[in-house]
Amino acid sequence: MISTGGLWLALGAISAGVGTVALVVHLRSHRGKPGADWFLAALSAQAVFCLAHGVSLFVHWLPLRVALEVTAWLGFCWVGPLFVLFALEYTGRKTPGKDRFAAALAVAMALVTVAVVTAPLQDLVWRDVALEPTAGLATLSYGFGPLGHAVILFGTTLATVGGLLLVDTVVSYGPLYRREAAAVTLSILPPSVGLVAWLTGLLPTLGPTAVALGFIPHVLLDAYAFVGSNMFETNPTTRRAAEQTAIDDIATPVLVLDPADRVVDFNAAARPLLAAGADDERDRSTAADGLATDSADVDPLGTPVDRLVDVGPELLVDGGVAESVERSVTAEVGGRHREYVVSRSSLTDPAGTRVGTTLVFQDVTRERRHEQRLDVLNRVLRHNLRNTMTVVVGHARMLQQDAQADAVTDAAETIDRSASELIDVGEKAREFETLRERGPQYRSVSVGETVERAVAEGRPDESDQGDADATGRVDVTVDDATVRTDPKLCSLVVENLVENAVEHSSTSPPSSSTRENALEHVDDPTVVVTATVGDDELCLTVEDDGPGIPPGELAPLESGGETSLEHGGGIGLWIVEWCVTSLGGSWSVETDDGTTVTVRLPDGRTETV
Repeated sequence: MISTGGLWLALGAISAGVGTVALVVHLRSHRGKPGADWFLAALSAQAVFCLAHGVSLFVHWLPLRVALEVTAWLGFCWVGPLFVLFALEYTGRKTPGKDRFAAALAVAMALVTVAVVTAPLQDLVWRDVALEPTAGLATLSYGFGPLGHAVILFGTTLATVGGLLLVDTVVSYGPLYRREAAAVTLSILPPSVGLVAWLTGLLPTLGPTAVALGFIPHVLLDAYAFVGSNMFETNPTTRRAAEQTAIDDIATPVLVLDPADRVVDFNAAARPLLAAGADDERDRSTAADGLATDSADVDPLGTPVDRLVDVGPELLVDGGVAESVERSVTAEVGGRHREYVVSRSSLTDPAGTRVGTTLVFQDVTRERRHEQRLDVLNRVLRHNLRNTMTVVVGHARMLQQDAQADAVTDAAETIDRSASELIDVGEKAREFETLRERGPQYRSVSVGETVERAVAEGRPDESDQGDADATGRVDVTVDDATVRTDPKLCSLVVENLVENAVEHSSTSPPSSSTRENALEHVDDPTVVVTATVGDDELCLTVEDDGPGIPPGELAPLESGGETSLEHGGGIGLWIVEWCVTSLGGSWSVETDDGTTVTVRLPDGRTETV
C-alpha cells in the first residue's frame, strides 16, 4: 500500500518528466539555431530519466522494475554529454561532431551505454539488486560495482562543465545575460543535492527519486532562461564571432558579404576602395539615367560586391560553403593604381551552415613593385654580370700565363681573384634564392656527415689561394647523432661561416712580388668547427684565432639592413642570417679573442615546422 507521502514522491518525479517534455515541445521552434538541437536532446534524455523512474516506482515485478531502472540510468547518463555539446555550440566555442573531442565523447557515451544496458547481466555497475519497498513505492536497493560511480560521475561532470561554460560566457557579456546566467547556475543545484545524497548513502533507495524531484525547479529555471528571456533569440555566438573577427581594428580592407554576395559590413580601411567603386557605380547610373547623383548618396551596403570591386567570378560563391581562395585584383583608389591579393573565406554558424563570406584585401602594390625591381636586378647580377665576369676571369688567366713582367702577373692575379669573388657572390645569391623559394624541407640527417661535407665545401680551394698555408687548418668535432632539419640550409650556414672564418683568420693571398714576406703573416691559421646535439637543438660553433670579424661587417646584421655608411663586404653572413631565421634558430658572435660564432637550430622533431 503506497502511503500519501510515497504517492507524492512518485507523482513529483513524473511531473518533472512531464514538465521537461512540455519545455521540449515549446522550444521545438528554435531547432536549427546554435545549440538548440543539442539542448532539446539533453532535455529529452532528462525527460526519459524522470518518467522512467517515476513510473518504475509503481512497478513491483522485479524484471520490469530493473528494465525501467536501466532506462532511467541511460537517460541520466546521457544528459551530461548532450548538455556539454549544447554549451559548446551555443557559446560559439566549438562545432560538435567535427573534431576529435566529439569523436572521443561519442566513444565514451557508447561505452557507458553498453555498461548500463548490460548492468543486470554483470556486477560492474550494480550488484545485489533487490526490491526493497519504501513508503509503499517499488524502490530498489543495490550496491555500486566498480563502474557504478564512474558511470554516474561521467554524466554529472560533463553537465557541470557545460553549465560552467555557459555561465562564463553569458556573464562575460554583461547585463544582457546576467539573469539568465543566474538561472542556469541555480538550475544545476537541486539535482546535484539529490545526487550527493544518493551517492553518499544518505538516501540509499530514494536517491534517484530525490534527483528526479530536483529536476522540477531545474525545469522551471530553464524555462525562465530559455523561454521567458529568449536566450535562443540573442545567443552569444554572434558576439563571440564578432570578437574573433575584430575587422575594424586592422588596417587591411575587409568586406563581409551575405550569401547573395552583397556587402553587409566593412571596416574603415575598406572605405576608400568602396568609395572608388561607388563612384564608378554612380557614373554608370548617371550615364544610364541622364541624372546627376552625388557620390555621398551611394551606399555600398546591400550592393553586390562585383559592382563595386572587380573581384572576378573566382571569389564569388555559387551556393554551398566557400572554400578558401586567393586572387590578385587591381583597382584605382584615390586616383592611383593599386594591386591587392584578395583572400576569401566562409562565415559559418556552429552547425556548419554558410551565413556569409569575408573578403580580405591585402595591398601588395609596394611589394609587387619591389619584387619587379628585384627580379630585374637578379637577372642582371645572376646572368649579365656572371657572363661578363667569366670573360674577365678567362682573359686574366691568359695574361698570367703569357705575362713577362711581375707587375703584369700581379695585376692579372688581382683581376682574376676579384672577378672570381663576384661570380661566387652571384652563385651564393642564386643558390639561396632557390632554397628560399621552396622553403625549409625537413628530414632526418646525420650531423657528422652534413657538417663535414659543408666544411669541405666552405674551405677555400687551395689552388685558388696561391699558397696552401694560406688556407689554414680546419678541425671538426661533431656528435654522432641525427637531427631533423633542412640539410641544404644547414650546410649553407656551415659553409659560409667556415669560409668567413678562414678568410678573416688568414691574410690575403700574397702576390708574386711579395711571397717572400708571407711568413710575416699567420703561418697556420686554425678554424675549429664543433657540432653538438642536446636539449632538442643542434648547436654549431665556428671559432678562429684571427683578428675577429670587423665591426662594419656585423653592424648591418644588427640593424637589419645596409646603408651607404654601414654595409658588409660580401653576402656570406647575410646568408647565415637568412638560413638560421628560416629554420627558426638564432646565432651570436663573440670577438674577444678571435671570433666565435654560435648557431642554435631547433630539432624539427619537437618544433612546429
